[in-house]
Amino acid sequence: MSLAALLQDVGAACVQGLVVAAAAGLLFALFPLDRPRLRLAWWQAALAAVLLAPWVLAAAWPGAGPGRVESASLGFAPLLEGTAAPLGGRSWAELVAGLLVAGALGRGIRLGRGLRRLERGLRRAVPLSSPALDRAGNELGVRATFLLSEEAGGPATFGRSRPVVLLPRSFLEMDPEGQRAVAVHELLHVRRGDWTRTLAEEALLAVLWFHPAVHWLVGRVRLGREECVDDDAVRVLGSRTTYLEALLEVARRSRPGRAVPAAPFLRESRLAGRVELLLKEVTMSRARAWSHLAVSAASLVLAGALAAWSFPLGVPGGEPLAEPAASPDAGDELEAKTKADKDKDKDKDKDKTRSAKEPRILRKVNPVYPVEAKADGLEGTVLIEVRLAKDGTVAEARVTSGHPTLAEASLAAVRQWRYEPVLGPDGEPVEATLTVTIRFTLA
Repeated sequence: MSLAALLQDVGAACVQGLVVAAAAGLLFALFPLDRPRLRLAWWQAALAAVLLAPWVLAAAWPGAGPGRVESASLGFAPLLEGTAAPLGGRSWAELVAGLLVAGALGRGIRLGRGLRRLERGLRRAVPLSSPALDRAGNELGVRATFLLSEEAGGPATFGRSRPVVLLPRSFLEMDPEGQRAVAVHELLHVRRGDWTRTLAEEALLAVLWFHPAVHWLVGRVRLGREECVDDDAVRVLGSRTTYLEALLEVARRSRPGRAVPAAPFLRESRLAGRVELLLKEVTMSRARAWSHLAVSAASLVLAGALAAWSFPLGVPGGEPLAEPAASPDAGDELEAKTKADKDKDKDKDKDKTRSAKEPRILRKVNPVYPVEAKADGLEGTVLIEVRLAKDGTVAEARVTSGHPTLAEASLAAVRQWRYEPVLGPDGEPVEATLTVTIRFTLA
């Protein structure tokens, strides 16, 4: 697969992801889930669908994309591959790929700096112990190191084998029950292993920094995780009011801090949703919640299938962007002629008496000259035996000779061609077989 075709698949996967994420959000609004664990499971499933569904469907549905190129508006691979960019004569595909890699590296560097800030904060922090912290640890059977930091904007947890809870100076101003509530929340994160998940999500966001659906869904997953911890914390404390008061007090006392890869007690943007869920004294029944989840899941599958159908992966190009015999960047010549075209060149007067063996082509997609073939100076001729259906579409195409790299590009284009229906002696459409010759030459 060429670089341009790969970028086109990435673009199609992004569009599919946007459709799936939008459907997940709409279904969540239409069929709400008041149970925290089901909410978290819903957003995790939606994120998995956005990440995996396009590629799984493309693998399980081979050959479906080229047949639906008319419905896909993402056929920009020829533009990326065949047009020279103004910077250094490289193709747009190489520049776009470079931009994606640079963005991922930038996010990776940002993550590394966040880890270093955590390390520096750890060295400057001082150990903290109190009856409220000890009580919380005994209640949950979880041990972690509590540190007091002048740099922390709010409570945060990090570390896997030796977990650390970083607390701000304002923590000392809270009453013992509020301190216990904060400690229970943070130790629940430790017990769940949420810091590992946070790091995995940060790595995912670094790689897919350009994918808006992934960013939105990761935010929803993190909100769902906090809601689950809130629910467990209320159950451990035995008081919803105590926990709510602690949550609001932390919000009042917290101050902005530089982003670090840790599981925070509070994010201001998610406070309203967490408080709203906590204030719901009566939740929906288990049967109703599961029915909502089942209907939403079935609808999400349909939305994913529709997105895959409308914006398929594996579409090699689409309609030609220039004259069929030319590539616009370096004068590369790409000639595609059928036997019927050759006969037409020899004797144009025979157009009126075209036989069944010479169907007129109605739609021709220009083959994309593979980048690796250009780089290797590869030229050659590909012969393809084509069987036409009664409606003039290509029912089957088979390479009879030609270099494999050139043959793959040729097949991808020829399968999208369409001919005038071939009429038999009785005037009815019939199937027909012909040979297509495609020549790849570098000027």
